[in-house]
Amino acid sequence: MRNRTISIVCMLLCLLGISRVSFAQQEDDLLRREYQVAMEEHVQNMIAALSMYSSDIYYENENVLRTRRVKLIRVFFRSEQAKMYDFLKIGVETQDNYLDVMEFLRTIPVVLPRVTFNMSVEEISPYVRLASGEFKLPVKVAITFVDLNTNQERTMPSRVYNVYYWQSENGNFAVSSMDLLREQQQTVVRNEGNASEWIAQGDKYYNAKNYTSALTYYKQAAEAGNARAATMVGWIYKKGLGVTENAVEAVKWYRMAANGGNASGQVNLGDAYYTGEGVTKDYNEAFKWFMQAAQQGNSTGQSWLAIMYRYGFGVTKDETEAVKWYRKAADQGSDFGQYYLAEMYENGYGVEKNMTEARRWYQKAADQGYQKAKDKLASLEVGVSASASEIGDWKSKAYKYYNDKQYREAMTWFRKAADAGDAGAQYFMGVMYFCGLDVAKDHKEAVKWYKQSALGGDMHGQYSFGEMRENGWGIEKNMAEAKTWYQKSADQGYDRAIEKLKELSGTATSSTSGKTYKEYEKMADEFYDKKNYTEALKYYKLSAPGNDGGVLNRLGYMYSAGVGVDVNASEAVKWFRKSAEQGYMIGQYNMGLMYELGRGIGKDVNEAIRWYRKAADQGYQNAKDKLATLSDTGTTLSKTEIKYYVDKADKYYKEKNFQEALKNYLIAANAGDDYAQNWVGWMYKNAEGVEQNYMEAYKWNMKSAENGNGYAMNSLGIMCENGQGVEVNLPKAVEWYRKAANVGNSNGEYNLGRMYQDGRGVTKNIILAKQWFEKAAAQNNSDAQNSLGIIYYDGDGIAKDYAKAMEWYRKAADQGNMYGEFNIGLLYEFGYGVTKNLDEAAKWYRRAANRGMERAKTKLQELGR
Repeated sequence: MRNRTISIVCMLLCLLGISRVSFAQQEDDLLRREYQVAMEEHVQNMIAALSMYSSDIYYENENVLRTRRVKLIRVFFRSEQAKMYDFLKIGVETQDNYLDVMEFLRTIPVVLPRVTFNMSVEEISPYVRLASGEFKLPVKVAITFVDLNTNQERTMPSRVYNVYYWQSENGNFAVSSMDLLREQQQTVVRNEGNASEWIAQGDKYYNAKNYTSALTYYKQAAEAGNARAATMVGWIYKKGLGVTENAVEAVKWYRMAANGGNASGQVNLGDAYYTGEGVTKDYNEAFKWFMQAAQQGNSTGQSWLAIMYRYGFGVTKDETEAVKWYRKAADQGSDFGQYYLAEMYENGYGVEKNMTEARRWYQKAADQGYQKAKDKLASLEVGVSASASEIGDWKSKAYKYYNDKQYREAMTWFRKAADAGDAGAQYFMGVMYFCGLDVAKDHKEAVKWYKQSALGGDMHGQYSFGEMRENGWGIEKNMAEAKTWYQKSADQGYDRAIEKLKELSGTATSSTSGKTYKEYEKMADEFYDKKNYTEALKYYKLSAPGNDGGVLNRLGYMYSAGVGVDVNASEAVKWFRKSAEQGYMIGQYNMGLMYELGRGIGKDVNEAIRWYRKAADQGYQNAKDKLATLSDTGTTLSKTEIKYYVDKADKYYKEKNFQEALKNYLIAANAGDDYAQNWVGWMYKNAEGVEQNYMEAYKWNMKSAENGNGYAMNSLGIMCENGQGVEVNLPKAVEWYRKAANVGNSNGEYNLGRMYQDGRGVTKNIILAKQWFEKAAAQNNSDAQNSLGIIYYDGDGIAKDYAKAMEWYRKAADQGNMYGEFNIGLLYEFGYGVTKNLDEAAKWYRRAANRGMERAKTKLQELGR
C-alpha cells in the first residue's frame, strides 16, 4: 500500500511541472526510482496510470500523508521550474479525508505567492485534450486562463497567468478554487491601496524637496510591490537627494523596478549598465533593458535603443533600425528623438537623405524648446557656409567635450565644423572613427575623414592618411603615396612625420625654403643627443632664424642652465622672449619664471603672472599650477585680474569644462572673491571637475558666507540639513537659511519656508512658511511658487483653492519648473478647479517629462500617450 501511495505522489509532482527533486534520506530510494520512471513516461500515460487507482487508496493511510506533507512542501520550494502559480485542488470521493486533503493543498498557494508561470501552447495542449474528454478519467483536468489584470506598478510581470486546477465530476471543488483566487486578488488590491497612499505621500514630499521623508514613503510603497516607487528610491540614491549618493544602491532599486515591469526603472537600469555607474559596464545588458522599456512604449527607452543600434553598442550596428526607434520616440513627442531623427535625415544615415524631413523634425524639437534643434535650424538658415568665428566656436566646444571624454557630444560639434570644411575637425572625425570613441570602429570612415583633412592641408590629417596608406587600413596599401603624405606633413614641421621619414629613409628632406635651417637643427639635435652641447648650441643658433619657438626656447634653456656655455641669465631672457613672442607656451612659461625670480631681468610678479597666464591659456599645466601657487601664497590680484579669472571660469563652466573652471575660480577665491569661493564650494559638493568632497565644499562655502554671500549661506544650510561635510543639524540649517533670507537670497527664503512648513529644526508654522514662500516667489523663485500652489491645493493651514493653486503652478511652470508643469497636469487630469482635459494634462506631463521627470513619463504611459 505504501509503495502505491508513493507512486501516486510522485506522478502528482510530475504534473505540477517539477523538473528536479533532491531526496536526502536512504529510505527514500524507492520514491526516487519511481519518480524517475514517472518522469520518463508520456503525460497521457501518467494520467491514465493515475486513473487506475481508487481515490480511496490515495489517502487510506493518513499517517503516510501527514509524514510526507512537510517533505512535499520542501520539494516544492526546491523545484527550480515550479509551474503552478495560484492554486490546486483534487476532487476525491472519500469525504472522510476531505478536510485533511484541503488543509494540505491550501498550503501550496500560500508558499508560492510569487512563482511566475508561463507555459507554451505545446505544453498546455495535452491537458486541454484530457479536459475535453479524449481520455475517460474519473478525475478530469480543467484549465482556466485567469487575467489578473496586473499592471506595471506591481512586482509581478504584467501578463496573463495560466492557472490549473483539478476538478471532480460535479465541479464543487472548482468553485472553491475560484473562491481562493478571489481572496488572493483582494489581498493584492489591499496592498495596492496602501502602496498608492504611500507613493502619493512620497510625491508630495519629493515635490517640496523634502527628500528624506519622500524616501521613507517611497520605500514603503516599493516594498509593497510598487515598481514606480522603487524607481524613485533608486533615483534618490543615484542623485544623492537627502542621502549620500550611492550608485550601487540605486541599481538595486532600479533592478527591482525593472523586474516589476516599470519602464522608467528599466531605462535607468539600462543607463547604469551603459555608463558603468553602480554596476560593471555592459552594453549587452544595457541593450536588453532599453529594449524592454522601448517595447512598453517608453520614449526614453526608444531613444536609447536607437543610439545602441546607431553606434553598434551591445548589438550589431544597424542605422535603419536606429531610424525606426528614433521615429517611435519622435512620434510620442520626444524632443531628443525628434532631433536625432532629423539628424539621420540630414546625413542620410539609415534613411534616404531628405533635408525637408530633417528641417521638419528639427522644427518639432525646437518648438519644444530643445536648444540644439534651435541652433541647428539657425545654422541651416544661413546655408552651408559658416564664418571662421562660428567654426572656431564649434571646435572649442568639440575640444572641450573631447578632453572630458564625452565623445558623442564632441563628435556632434566636430562634424559641424568638418562639414563646413575645417581640416582640423575632419582630422578628429577620423580619429574618432579609427579609435572607436563612442562609435563603432570603422577604418573606411576614418580614411574618408583623414583624406579630407589631408587635402585641406592639416599636417595631422596628412600624417594619419599616410599611415592608413602605409598599413592598408581601410584602403589599399600604397607605400609611395604614404611617403608623399608623410613628406607633406613633415614640410609643415610635424615631428611624427619627420621621425617617420627618418625611419623609412634614414634622412628627412624638405621641399620648403627652410631646408638649410632644418638641416642645421637636425645637426644640432644630433650633437645634443651625443652630449656635445657646445656644437649643439652653435648649430641651434644657426637654425634659429628659420625656426619656431621650440628651438628658441632650447637656446634660452641652454644659457639659463649653462648647458654648453657659461650661465648667462640675460642671454637666456633674450631667447625665452623670442620664443614666447612666437606664441610658444613653454617659452612664455619660462619668461614668467624669469620675471618671478628676477633672473636676467628685474623681478616683477605682475609681469610673471602675465606670461604665466599666456601659457596657461594654451593649456600648459605648469603655468596653471604657478598661477594657483602665486594666489595661494597671498599674491595680491587687482579687481581687474580677479574679474579676468572669474569671467574665464564662468566661460569654462558654461562649456562644462569643469576642471579649467575650477582652476580659475580657485585663483580668484584664494584672492578673497566671495563669488568665486561660493563656486569652488559648489563644485566640490557636486563633484564638478574634482572628486566630491563635502568637507572641502563646506570650507569654501563658509569663507564665502563670511564675506556676505547669500548663496553660500543657503548652501551651508543645505549641508547642515543633509549632513554633508558636517553632522546633520536642523536648527543650524534653519539658522543659515535665515541668514541667507535676511540678505534677500530667494533660495534661502524658500528653504526657510520649507523648514517651517515641515516643522524641521523649528516649530511647524504654516503661516510663516507661506510668508517666506511669498517673499521668495516675489523674486520669481519657481520652487517657492510651486510650493504656494501645493499649499492652496492641499488646503494646508488655509482653505483649499484650486484656482489659486493653478495660478502659482503656472507661474512656476512659465519659468520651466518641471514640478509646476507636472502639477498643472494633475489638475487637468482629475478636473480640480478646471474642466477635466486629458489632452491638456498630457501636454503638461510631456513638458515635465522632457525635462527628465520620471513620474511625468509614467503618467504619460498611464494615459497611453
